Amino acid sequence: MQAIKNSNGFIQPRQKLIGTFECEGCGNSVERKEMVIPMGPRKGETIIADMGCKCEDIKLVEQAIKQGKINKFKKIEKLFSDYSMMNKTLKSASFNSYHPTTDELKKAKSRMMDYAQDFDKNESGNLLLVGGYGTGKSHLSAALTKSLMEKGLTCLFLSVPKLMSKIKQTYDGSTAFSEADIMEFVEKVDLFVLDDLGTEYTNLKNGADNWTHTKIFEVLDSRSGKPTVFTTNLNSSQLESKLNERNLSRVLDNTEIIKMDGPDYRRRGF
Repeated sequence: MQAIKNSNGFIQPRQKLIGTFECEGCGNSVERKEMVIPMGPRKGETIIADMGCKCEDIKLVEQAIKQGKINKFKKIEKLFSDYSMMNKTLKSASFNSYHPTTDELKKAKSRMMDYAQDFDKNESGNLLLVGGYGTGKSHLSAALTKSLMEKGLTCLFLSVPKLMSKIKQTYDGSTAFSEADIMEFVEKVDLFVLDDLGTEYTNLKNGADNWTHTKIFEVLDSRSGKPTVFTTNLNSSQLESKLNERNLSRVLDNTEIIKMDGPDYRRRGF
């Protein structure tokens, strides 16, 4: 093996072909060569190099794509945080600050705390909190998201009207994110809370074929098999009328119903 100079005058390392083979990783034809480093602190050291293998390049590209997705996820997470999806009252909600006034509401609080304690993003089922106004459905759901986020899990709390509003805002290009970004974020968070189900506007004149029903179905479909919490003030027949039969069936799939009937705590001093 002899060192040679290329056309630019740089010394190329001495090398000897050992053999050729097809790389199982990238599929390229590879030349395995024995080479002697011509300069630097490792001058004279003999190394074995595979020339033509693209495995390392592919690995770097995959890492770049993965990091890009992580950065995008964090960007959308920050955007939603900045837009403050929770109202002022819910931002301070916690399990400790919820004071149930009936035995049924005590059971509901206990069940939500157990759900938070045992939460598994791959195994936990869905919850549907059903009850009248002011019984604390949103409070307990917000407390749940905070409890899980303190454990490092990703959560998103959105009322249905706000979700629909945010999607519509993307259509005129005035927002920093797209509808696809919203849907991707909704799909990938560890827990998604869809608050006030049934309060969204639907044009019932068009029957089951309307924009709101379609978007709700897309959200429910993206969350299939992933823990989701719903809250509603409506009974089953009212909810079916608002959502349509197909969407209600999706909501009830693998879903535990928690009843929260009781007095409106917002009127406790009235």
